[in-house]
Amino acid sequence: MIHDLVRYQYDNSSSLPREHVLLVSLGCSWGKCAFCDYQDDKSSSVLACDILNKKVLSQVRGQEIGNSCLDVTCSASYTELPFTTMNYIRQTCEDKGIKTVILEGHYIYRDTNHLYTEFFGSRGIEVLFRCGVETFDENIREKTLRKGLPGVTPEQLSQYFQWVNIMFGMDCQTIDQLKKDIEIALGHFERINLSIYTSIPGGPERDQAAIEAFYNSKYYQDLLSNPQIEIFDEWDGDNIHNVGHDIL
Repeated sequence: MIHDLVRYQYDNSSSLPREHVLLVSLGCSWGKCAFCDYQDDKSSSVLACDILNKKVLSQVRGQEIGNSCLDVTCSASYTELPFTTMNYIRQTCEDKGIKTVILEGHYIYRDTNHLYTEFFGSRGIEVLFRCGVETFDENIREKTLRKGLPGVTPEQLSQYFQWVNIMFGMDCQTIDQLKKDIEIALGHFERINLSIYTSIPGGPERDQAAIEAFYNSKYYQDLLSNPQIEIFDEWDGDNIHNVGHDIL
């Protein structure tokens, strides 16, 4: 378990205002993504997960601050949170007037989505599912990032997920390739999280020049004005997007 992380944030600047929580899972079964440094944020103890997760969820305020959406992430997929934690999430949504919950997970768990739709839907709560595809360039996605989505098409993904994560800023990427990813994503999904890559030991190198070129481009300004797209950068100067940051 990683203890120095920001685990709660309310973002009311987005086109979809929501509260974010970063919870502790039982561990990522896939565990091979080359860019992920959250895999140690886990516990084999359901009790340990529940204690921390319940504390994080206690910060959710919902209708008290005019919010009706909760974004749930963890170091794994939503299926790898203890079921007791999932009960806490649902109860928190009920208690705080949350009408929509966002769950993020790997494509390999797609056939379980309907169970979570039914679980939350029984209390009148809508579920949106998000998948970390990172790029639709299969060569980069599988050989460099090791995402575990060989041969999976955008059409197949969109049957199960309404939202995707795209990543940019590795030394194997270009702005032209990013444009293709965004175009494909906009054609198949309701929303996009665009994450600017943060380098980790043993992972791909961060291409600072490409990132700066992106930030200085008209394309970046165009993306900022698109309500379907949100851009996250853990190295941003204002430290705006806090969930997941190490506590300074």
